[in-house]
Amino acid sequence: MSKQDFLSQFDQIAAILPLQGKARAIIHNGLDFPTIRDEYWKYTRTASITYGIFKQNNPAIESLDGYLIPALDAHLVVFVNGEYSKELSNSNLPQGIKVVALSEASASDKDAMCEHLGLHINSENQAFNTLNTSYFKDVAFVKVEDNVEVTKPIHVLSICAGDNQAVNMRNLVVLGANSKANVITQFEGEGNTDSFTNVVSEVVVGDGAKGGLYIIQNEGETTSHINSTQVSQSNSSQFSVITVTKSGKLVRNNLNYSVNGEGCESNMYGVYFTRDNQHVDNHTYVDHLQPNCNSNELYKGVMNDKSTGVFNGKIMVQREAQKTNAFQSNQNILLSDTASIFTKPELEIYADDVKCSHGCTVGQLDEEATFYLQSRGLSKDDATKLLIQAFASDVMEKVEIEALRDSLETFIHNQFAV
Repeated sequence: MSKQDFLSQFDQIAAILPLQGKARAIIHNGLDFPTIRDEYWKYTRTASITYGIFKQNNPAIESLDGYLIPALDAHLVVFVNGEYSKELSNSNLPQGIKVVALSEASASDKDAMCEHLGLHINSENQAFNTLNTSYFKDVAFVKVEDNVEVTKPIHVLSICAGDNQAVNMRNLVVLGANSKANVITQFEGEGNTDSFTNVVSEVVVGDGAKGGLYIIQNEGETTSHINSTQVSQSNSSQFSVITVTKSGKLVRNNLNYSVNGEGCESNMYGVYFTRDNQHVDNHTYVDHLQPNCNSNELYKGVMNDKSTGVFNGKIMVQREAQKTNAFQSNQNILLSDTASIFTKPELEIYADDVKCSHGCTVGQLDEEATFYLQSRGLSKDDATKLLIQAFASDVMEKVEIEALRDSLETFIHNQFAV
């Protein structure tokens, strides 16, 4: 299948905004999708996506049972196959907060959206970003005004429904100066065999703002998922991104931070669990542009069967970014002899007054610890689960939302069996 044949599957999607026409011109006229010949995609083959035959359906979802996070009290907005579902959403917002879909937005909301949409993500030479910009059907827009604290998380639930679907989901989060908010983006699947979800999220963090973005990926064993997140931080802001990959045939996460102000704190945490022939690839890039900033990064993976994990994290410290503290770690457990991990933490430093470190580990479960737990009466199955929970605990403790943390810990406990 040629690139034009692949793109022709999206031709019936109308362009909503001018930036979509520009993106379509770019991707139709020379920009190619990545292959293993590209350094940053060398372990991830995208041919299963770019040679795929997809549909554009808009099925009705009768119920959210099985998708909602137990006991989570949140402002809920739901998208099905990239389109806003007013019937399934439930949001009673206090003053100073907007959670609106582009398809429902007023003229003033559209103007506020267009102040940032497409200006932070690279849509000119990153083909999947360009594909998303070209063909998104709707946008989830979250805006928190200056000095407003959102006490409940904002929950954006995206459901891919129907087999062979191609979904371009777009998110835009803008946190005003000295505001505080947490956003959960959750991806689920319903009857979505051999589907493909392509997500782009732009996050703008104002001066002194604090917040977090939680990315929960669980679209099933046969669906591919590419997620690109761009965070742009201003002075004295604090922002965390926590990515949890539960399932997926091929999952690629691109997380980029532009630390544009002084005194910022940037946190990146992730856990990924693979089995069978699954493939999960996490790429992160932190660009320290200003002095007196901190970044912390910890990703942990557990691979089983013939599955594959990839981690490539890069910290860039520019010449002006003196007194940067940047720490990066990737730790992995292989539960089988046929599972594999490719890991490459990187530092590129042009400043001379910094504290930076990086490292990675790859190993198996501690046999002595397993034996000890079994000697205390646990089965080998329960001992394995307990050790994996302990392994993931220092990422789980970063999840500030109690109901979400409980849900994720329950998933980890139920996930692994010998």
